[in-house]
Amino acid sequence: MLKENMLDSHFHLFHMKEREMDYMNIIKDCFDSGLTYALDIGINPDNFDVRIKTAAGLDGLYTAHGYYPSQCTSENLDSELEYLEICLEKDPKAIAVGEMGLDFFHDYGNAELQSVLVKKQIEIANRLSLPVIIHSRNAEKETIELLSENSPDAGGIIHCFSYSPAAAAEFIDMGFYISFAGNVTYKKAELIQEAAKSVPLDRLLLETDAPYLSPRKVRGKKNHPGFIAYTYQYMAELRQIPLEMLIDAVKTNFERLLL
Repeated sequence: MLKENMLDSHFHLFHMKEREMDYMNIIKDCFDSGLTYALDIGINPDNFDVRIKTAAGLDGLYTAHGYYPSQCTSENLDSELEYLEICLEKDPKAIAVGEMGLDFFHDYGNAELQSVLVKKQIEIANRLSLPVIIHSRNAEKETIELLSENSPDAGGIIHCFSYSPAAAAEFIDMGFYISFAGNVTYKKAELIQEAAKSVPLDRLLLETDAPYLSPRKVRGKKNHPGFIAYTYQYMAELRQIPLEMLIDAVKTNFERLLL
């Protein structure tokens, strides 16, 4: 059950729409039930304008705009990057660039093409003094190398973290926050759980990545920001700290980095 000052640092509003969820009423109900902030993540240019208009009408709903690794093979990439920067500049609720990153689990294009797309988006983030949101899957070493050589000026978030405590420490040393999604609650997620215990409380964020990765207690249901409560409860128990301490820390971290 949601509690006051809980937040969702990463979800996809229009992916909820694509799954025929009653997304606007769900989001409004979440805010009415105690959710303080929610960050809607864009990954391609198709719905940027609609998402900007949606966020403008809801207090506490913020946006990030960026290009997912799958966009790296686009034939119109230069113009799309120009459009991305325009959207970020005109959106008063935009607080980050992303999500962007490296994904070698899917066949999204070779490593060089993916890296170029990340570098160009970091350049945009630096021009606009915005943090970045990083997606990294099956690309731990390459992501660390890329970000160490192309450091975003305003820092950022490693979202849906799935690597080791040692990798988390390297990202933190580079100035990043580490965000955990509902998969941290899964029975076979021992590595993620070890990382979740290791991250300093002042660098920890939580997310749903909705409509994906529903927490274990509601696995099989379409995920939404209201289910962040399950991840908060699990994380407090995992770290053996009071729930209210976790809620306060995550809110402070979100505000420090993004607001």
